Amino acid sequence: MDCIKAKNIIIDKVKGLPTLPDMIHKVLALVKDEDTSAKELGRLISYDQAISSRLLKVANSAYYGFMQKVATVPHAIVVLGLKEVKSLVLGITVFDAMKNTEGDSSLVREELWMHSIGCALAGQLICKKAGGVDTEAAFTASLLHDIGKLVLNGFFTKEYGNVLEKVSTSGVSVVKAEKEIMGFTHAEVGGWLCERWKFPPLLVSLIKFHHQVEKAPALHIRITSVVHLADSVCKRAHIGNSGDTMISPPHPLAEEQLKVGEHDLDEMVEELKREEEKVASFFNAIQ
Repeated sequence: MDCIKAKNIIIDKVKGLPTLPDMIHKVLALVKDEDTSAKELGRLISYDQAISSRLLKVANSAYYGFMQKVATVPHAIVVLGLKEVKSLVLGITVFDAMKNTEGDSSLVREELWMHSIGCALAGQLICKKAGGVDTEAAFTASLLHDIGKLVLNGFFTKEYGNVLEKVSTSGVSVVKAEKEIMGFTHAEVGGWLCERWKFPPLLVSLIKFHHQVEKAPALHIRITSVVHLADSVCKRAHIGNSGDTMISPPHPLAEEQLKVGEHDLDEMVEELKREEEKVASFFNAIQ
């Protein structure tokens, strides 16, 4: 299928998805303002009780492991930070928006989200190791990098079932099978969806190019490398299932950009395995 035609079909399909609440765009705008206080952001988030309650559940989960109970949204913002809360609110909202896109194929939503949360934690580990990377953007992109799979699974169930079957029987990657059967990839679809939701251009780029580091804009190559390697580390740790258990070699450009080698990645895999309980606690809280 021609990529431009495919994009038009996808955009038409995703018009059926709920738009993200205005509150999300206000949160994004507030966090951009360096003068924003925890009180201001807390007041805005508190208007949505469903998001507020789950934000507090996440803040009190084993993922963060605070000794003291986080009782209010402003308190969560103080202990987590403005940008971390923005990432969590965005993730919670996207989880909600995508709940009704479940198709009938073998892609299991819960396993995919476990993989996504594992990637978010892996992204933090990589940022800590590499240094000099926007940890908040890497966390958000790693958490949301596979949302295109939910769109494809929900709106092109038969075709995506064929993709997953080819992956299972032929041992090819999801990206290769998507290209061969559908003519476009989940990364492209995720980028299109994020554009429709008016996400920041950096986040759109990270999701769109997480399998093609070399095609990312020059300014974004290093942070795109984080998302790319986070996916690899999470797969090696066998946390969740993104529909593709094949572990491809990391992109050499990503390793070069972040100055990490196989030994570093192996260490991060072992650390991520030890943190699997944290991943599960995050998943249970965000539901």
